[in-house]
Amino acid sequence: GNRLTFHSPSRGFSMDLGAMFTVLVFSKLGVPVSTTHCKCGSTAAVGCANGDVRAVNWKMVAIIFFGWIVTLPAAGTMSGLLFYVIASGPQPMEGNGFFESGG
Repeated sequence: GNRLTFHSPSRGFSMDLGAMFTVLVFSKLGVPVSTTHCKCGSTAAVGCANGDVRAVNWKMVAIIFFGWIVTLPAAGTMSGLLFYVIASGPQPMEGNGFFESGG
């Protein structure tokens, strides 16, 4: 948003148009893309189109990029830990009372 670069109605339209074309082209090519990544990229591109690269908050762009990089290993680690907890939990086996009738 406005913390990345200045927004106006015309700039917002350009950002949405750029993100839309990016999603359409890559979807047509069969390449999976994230609409969030496209929106952030188009926002930075519109800020750069201002003619001054200082119009973009590059520190915020770096934070967003770092978040994208960290997301995949963090999600994989959390999924692995959850699988381990579920897979190592109590399981029904012969002799542990699970198959014996209570009556």
